[in-house]
Amino acid sequence: MEEKEIKQKILHKAEDMFQRFGFSKVTMEEIANSLNISKKTLYKHFSNKEHILKEMVHLNKCEVDNFIDELMNDKSTPFIEKLKKFMNFIAIISKKLEGTMVHDIMKSHPEIWHDIEQFRENRAYKNLSNLIKDGIASGIFRNDINTEVVVLAYVSAIHTLINPETLSKLPISADQAFGDILKILFEGLFTSDGRKKYRNTIKNETLGEINL
Repeated sequence: MEEKEIKQKILHKAEDMFQRFGFSKVTMEEIANSLNISKKTLYKHFSNKEHILKEMVHLNKCEVDNFIDELMNDKSTPFIEKLKKFMNFIAIISKKLEGTMVHDIMKSHPEIWHDIEQFRENRAYKNLSNLIKDGIASGIFRNDINTEVVVLAYVSAIHTLINPETLSKLPISADQAFGDILKILFEGLFTSDGRKKYRNTIKNETLGEINL
């Protein structure tokens, strides 16, 4: 087995163990044993768990960068499909940043967590916001919305709904929950008739305020 392949296997196994048991509870010896390699081999590639964690973060950043660059430069995919792909990717990232491992990292290595949050905000969220602005400029979305609020609403919905504890209380899968979130954001809750009644209500409330 080549050195590069060994390193990749270590990273994948460590990430799986960190997510299942928490970063602080997993030892270097347990990682080595789970891969049937010696600790000497493990330490040849990584000096400690923090080294593994930082390399994992770096690889995830590269994955996000590559996806965003490829999608944003794609001129053949229709806008709505591109937006759905981006939002689906945000959901996948959000699901990875949940659970025991993340809470552990927030406590034991706040500087690493801060770096993750800054990267996620500067790359993923800002590009999603820019994509929504493109939709407004092209007339696909209404122009009386705040793009940052839309992004925040979507990310908050993902964090709240798509996690095991919440889903266990709902008769739907994570994919169904994600689909409903997109449907509400793209199409809204109102039917055409409901939307007209809502607009009339808002109009009447505004006129009432003026009369006061």
